[in-house]
Amino acid sequence: MSGAAARHDQGGLALSENALEPGTAAQWIGRLVLLGSRIARWSRTHSDQQVVVTVSVPVRDFAAVLIGCGWLMAAPKPVVEPVAEVARSLALETPVRVVTKTKVITDRFRGLDAERGRLRLTTNWLIDRLDAMTVLPCFDAPRSQQLAQPGVINQMAGLAADWAARLASPADDLALIGTLKWLREDISGCLGRGEELEPIANILWPDDPKAATRSTRLFAASRLDDALPLPVDVRAVVLDGATAIKYLRAIETPVVIAVIDRSVADESAAESIVDYRNSRGEPISLEYGIQWQPMHGMEAMAFTVPL
Repeated sequence: MSGAAARHDQGGLALSENALEPGTAAQWIGRLVLLGSRIARWSRTHSDQQVVVTVSVPVRDFAAVLIGCGWLMAAPKPVVEPVAEVARSLALETPVRVVTKTKVITDRFRGLDAERGRLRLTTNWLIDRLDAMTVLPCFDAPRSQQLAQPGVINQMAGLAADWAARLASPADDLALIGTLKWLREDISGCLGRGEELEPIANILWPDDPKAATRSTRLFAASRLDDALPLPVDVRAVVLDGATAIKYLRAIETPVVIAVIDRSVADESAAESIVDYRNSRGEPISLEYGIQWQPMHGMEAMAFTVPL
């Protein structure tokens, strides 16, 4: 965790279903965000084992996306070289992501006019108007999206100073698995502090066919068989609900966080997690190991599994 977010312990955070409604503050909001941040920090020093954290909540609304927000708020600063240096090292047609003063763009590198200080993509750009550029591992089509400015949550987490670099080279290591309709509804909400709100989408940067940058991949639990095994660069998975949790044993990422919705009368998710812990897991302390505690109304446990 970095910056003001660590000092305030995520207290006083508020949620709103959309930007037109005022946020409602509650302690559980910050506690779930903090879980994502604390487990991100723990996982960096325990890369040789999988950690499984289970948290049960009265209702599932927003729980998975809040944990995901915490994970990404703790992401380390990416290393991004100056645009001109990157351009000089590229072969023609290399796929790139570029952050300008107003947009995030994915395209193919068409050349560099060093004398005129111009970068050639589908459109030519003056290099001094580009804030960051990185090479993409794959490319399907040119994309462009408006550059959103960091809001209250990204500023609180200390991410605003490296904003262009984080959009050019996002963490891209988080996956949320559940009912896509519900996850997208939660992501369309806002997280904030006091009267200031920020779209959750500007924190998670979810996968979208039109998106030029991404940090979070979304998978439908009902169709997860088709997506397994998950991409090797996914480091953390949040399993949202019983349908997603049944795939726990098939998930091989370093971090798995399972959200149990107690409003649903289905004990199968909790039973499968306990069985997994008893057969392969080694219990660890949430309070002293991960340095997180559930609040009243939540139940939680954690254990490690050899990778």
